[in-house]
Order: sequence, then C-alpha cells, then structure tokens
Amino acid sequence: MYNIFFSKHFLAKHRHMQQLCDALANVSEGTELHVHTNKETYYNAQFVQLDTATKTLTVVVDPFYENGGKYMTIHCRDVVAVEFPTQSLVAATKQTKTDDEDE
Repeated sequence: MYNIFFSKHFLAKHRHMQQLCDALANVSEGTELHVHTNKETYYNAQFVQLDTATKTLTVVVDPFYENGGKYMTIHCRDVVAVEFPTQSLVAATKQTKTDDEDE
C-alpha cells in the first residue's frame, strides 16, 4: 500500500499558476504590464505571448534594464503578481483620495 501526501503549498502554487494563465489568456500582444517575480520586478514590460503548454510568459523588457529591449521568458511558477499600469494608477488615485479625506 502506498501513501500519497500533497503539500498545501504545492496545490496553492498550482492554483496560482492556473489563475495567472487564465488572466493572461485574453491579453493582446504589446500590452504593457508590470511583472513581479520572486527575484525582480519588470515595470512596463510588453506582453508577447503566453504558452499554456509549458506555462511560460514571454515579455519584452524595456531598455532601462540590464537585459533591456530583449525577449525574456519567465516560468509562471516564478511570477508572484502581474498588474497593468492602469490598475496601478487607479489604485494610486484611490489611495490619494483616502489620504485627502483623512486630513
């Protein structure tokens, strides 16, 4: 008889990767986004493609990075979060309004 153990962290990470793939499935090529990974954050990266078979995300990193203007392939398991610059602006605007209301 075999005992099989599943880690909650493994299942959560798999679920996170699936949610990321679902969210990026409808993003059109050339869309700017911020990609937060375990080690680095790539601001204003341009979306190229999402390979759902290998679960990799391909982006073009802006020229002000060391690998600037080059294609980078990032495995979805290394991605912590993806946000669109417009979402960041909306969040900043909401934060500014609540700060103003507090005064």
